[in-house]
Amino acid sequence: MASRKTILTLLLAVMCLWCKAQKVVFAPQYTPQSQFAGYYVAKAKNFYYDEGLDVVIRHIGVGTKETSADLLIDGQADIAGQQLFQSILLCDKGTPVVNVMQLTQRIGLCCVTRKPIKSVKDLDGMKIGKWVNGYSEICETLEKAENIDIEWVPAFNPVNLYAYGAVDGILVYSYNELIQLDQAVGGIDNENVFVFADQPSLDIPEDGLYVTEDYYLKNRETVEKFVRATKKGWDYVREHPDEALEISMKVIRDNNIVTNRSKEKNMLEQYLKLQINPATGKPDYAQISESELDKLISAMMANGAITENVEHKDFIR
Repeated sequence: MASRKTILTLLLAVMCLWCKAQKVVFAPQYTPQSQFAGYYVAKAKNFYYDEGLDVVIRHIGVGTKETSADLLIDGQADIAGQQLFQSILLCDKGTPVVNVMQLTQRIGLCCVTRKPIKSVKDLDGMKIGKWVNGYSEICETLEKAENIDIEWVPAFNPVNLYAYGAVDGILVYSYNELIQLDQAVGGIDNENVFVFADQPSLDIPEDGLYVTEDYYLKNRETVEKFVRATKKGWDYVREHPDEALEISMKVIRDNNIVTNRSKEKNMLEQYLKLQINPATGKPDYAQISESELDKLISAMMANGAITENVEHKDFIR
C-alpha cells in the first residue's frame, strides 16, 4: 500500500504539471456541434494536457456576426478553425495568417434550390439565402467568373428563409444545414442540390487550423503540440465514432444548444467523409499543394476577390 508521503508526492507532481500547462484558447467556427468532435475528444481524453497544454475551447455565440477569425484578429483566440478561402481573404486585407493543419480535403458547401439545377448557370437571376457572418465568398467569386447575377439575402439561419418561401434557394453545408433542411421539409431531391465538390474548380480543401503569423513565430512549439494532439483526437474519433458522439453531446448539452442526437450523428458521419483525400481514398491531413494554391490564388485575383499574391511558403507551415 502506498505511503501517505508517496501519495502526497504524486499529488504535488500532478499539480506542478498542471501549473506548468500552457493556456491556449482555441476558437472553432461555430457553436458546439459534432463538427468539432476531434477537439472535444482531444480535450476529454487529455491529449492536449499530455502535451503540456491547457486548452480552452471558445465557441462563438448563436445569432451573432462574430466569427472565429474575429477572435483570432482581436487576440481573444490563439488558434482558430477557419476556411481556406476566407483565410486567403484575411491575408489580402493585411492580416497575415498561416495554415498549421488541414482538416478537410473537400468542400462541403452546397446550394439547395426550389427547382432542379443542372449547372451553375441555372443560378442566374435567383434570390439565394446566405449566412450573415460570411462563408459565402467563394460563391460571389463564382458569380463573377460565370458572369451570372444572384441576389444574395443574408440571414442568421438561411433555412428559415427557405422554409417560409422567401428565397429561390439557400447555401447549406452537407454536414449541417442540408441535414436540418432535409428533416424540416421531409426530404430533398438530389436534382435540387448543387454540390460544389462536384465541380473540379471549386472542390478545394476547406477547414483548417490557423494562427496569426506573429503568434506562429513566437509560439511554434506550442502550435506543433496543439496540432499533434488534435490529430490524435480526430484519429480517435474515426476509430471510436460512437464514443466521440457521446463526448460531443455532453459539450452540446453543457452549452444548452438545441439539437438532437440523430442530427449530430449524421453531421459527424458527413464531416468525416470530407476528411477523405480524393487522391488516396483515405482520410489524412495533407496540405494544399503549391500548384493547387497558385491556381486558386490566380482565380481569386482574376475575379477581383483579392489583389495581392499569397505565397505557399508563407501561408502553409
